[in-house]
Amino acid sequence: DGVKEEAKQEADTENREEKKENAAETGNVEGGDQEALSTAMQPALNFTDEDTLVWPISGNILVNFSMDQTIYFPTLDQYKYNPALIFGAEEGAQVVSAAKGIVDSITTNDETGTTIRMNLGDQYTLIYGQLENVAVAEGDVVERGQLLGYVAQPTKYYCKEGTNLYFAMEKDGAAEDPFLYLE
Repeated sequence: DGVKEEAKQEADTENREEKKENAAETGNVEGGDQEALSTAMQPALNFTDEDTLVWPISGNILVNFSMDQTIYFPTLDQYKYNPALIFGAEEGAQVVSAAKGIVDSITTNDETGTTIRMNLGDQYTLIYGQLENVAVAEGDVVERGQLLGYVAQPTKYYCKEGTNLYFAMEKDGAAEDPFLYLE
């Protein structure tokens, strides 16, 4: 029975791959397989260490990126590493995409509030936190400069720093300084 089930799963996988290839070539979706079309139609993303980012918001940097030494966070009354840039901003200020990418996830957590993770390709990821009224959805292809959402009230982790945009970058899952890529 296990062998039959394995063969069936393999055949199902091959069938899905054929549907994706057909959808990519023709744009036709058979049997309502929208997933096959959306996967096949996603653009190839290519971001390298030579590429640049546009500023996601107008504002001053309140807290610099620092993974080699700790930085004082007034709200927490402690020193810690900072894997992001913290931009000061007015509540409701527009936040735009710093690069072309695909929205991997939109989540909410205690530290950065509503947070967007965006895949840029080549193992690069951008993370935007402290957002409200998000204008994109998971799976969306987002163009450079496109509206992502608006700055929210700060979470309890950033009360004394004030309203802000949390902006982080990762390469292969490790923190990168996004300032080095900004135009």
